[in-house]
Amino acid sequence: MAVPLATTSFGSRSYPLIMSEKRNDSNGKNVISDYRLSAWHPEMILVSKAPVTLQGFLIIPNSPSATLGCIQTRIKLQLIAPNYPSVRDAQINFGTAIALLRDRKFDKKMKELMSCDVMVPSFLTRLQSLIGKHLYDKHNESHTNYLSLSNFMEDLQSVLPNPSGVQLSCDDRLKNIKLSLNDISVILERNENTEVPWKIISSDFPKILAFEGFEKNIKNLSIAITKFKWQVELLEKAWEQLRQIDKNCWVIDPPEPNKSHMHRRIHLSQSISVIITIDPLKPTALPEIKFIGSDSEVKKQEEYASNNIGNWNLNCSLLENLRMLLNMYEFPEPQESLEDKNSIIGSRECGICFFAKMEETAVLPDKICNNKKCMIHYHSACLAKWLQTKAGNQVVFGHIHGTCPHCKENISCSIEY
Repeated sequence: MAVPLATTSFGSRSYPLIMSEKRNDSNGKNVISDYRLSAWHPEMILVSKAPVTLQGFLIIPNSPSATLGCIQTRIKLQLIAPNYPSVRDAQINFGTAIALLRDRKFDKKMKELMSCDVMVPSFLTRLQSLIGKHLYDKHNESHTNYLSLSNFMEDLQSVLPNPSGVQLSCDDRLKNIKLSLNDISVILERNENTEVPWKIISSDFPKILAFEGFEKNIKNLSIAITKFKWQVELLEKAWEQLRQIDKNCWVIDPPEPNKSHMHRRIHLSQSISVIITIDPLKPTALPEIKFIGSDSEVKKQEEYASNNIGNWNLNCSLLENLRMLLNMYEFPEPQESLEDKNSIIGSRECGICFFAKMEETAVLPDKICNNKKCMIHYHSACLAKWLQTKAGNQVVFGHIHGTCPHCKENISCSIEY
């Protein structure tokens, strides 16, 4: 039986706020539970008994005064507790003051708190602490953002008169800065690290080990602009060498080269192509070279290259050296294959998976049937898996031997793809 100890009015009705209640615990013994709502939370009013609904203000004594303009913040809320005095299955609604400050982190903490099967007064006390910490964190975050923005404006003003030729642009949130020079760009993002307040989130530069220190140590925009300009000037020679390749050769991959691509796959004939990967800091040096195609053509081109490699001249352009190395003074011009128009499988698509590039690795078909009437392209990975499914195919020195899936001529490929 509940004995009222204090009452309060809401409209024309009056309900007890502090109740001592006798009930049996799990062992059948009588216990007394004292729920001191008035003492702990004096501004919470009982407005309904079925279900028990509390409504009013929760006092947050330790919230920063700057948050809502007062020393003691009062948060309006409504608590509906169908299993009163427990908060199990309870619902809570906040007023606009806290609603404007809520975020995913706060909502997650609220769900954790609501899942605890505790008594209402204890729950409201925990809620006070949660809201107080949330408001405190929001206040600190706002203060940090203000200082960060202030430092950013000072940093920006220091570089605007700089006649470096580097163009600066900024997003509408003053969060990101874009540096541009000669069609090359880098996007920097402000962060809360006061020692290194900038980080690169987008760049046209290739991945170069010598440049990694730049990305990790941008202390201000002046340093960023200086290093950015230096990198552009340092790589201009490499981009010029690759522009000559793009202009004079049939480049298969990448389909649309950009400044970050330091490799080119060049079409040499229907049965062979070559992949070159240059050193961006030594663009006229001998590049990494790999031939892709039928075994006989690959062997022939490797012999040409081996015989001519001693004639590579660092003072000549990359294009001139490749002509000498490959014994090919005129490269084939790009053209649309008639075969591609009339056949189910395009000349650049894998004859097994029917894709030009493997989805996982973006690798182009790198194996071509030796039969000149066939010359179907395959990804080595696709062909190796195909040949391994055929009983009787033998593996010799890391290569599996079998027959072409299309023309049945002998074919082999490495199983170390």
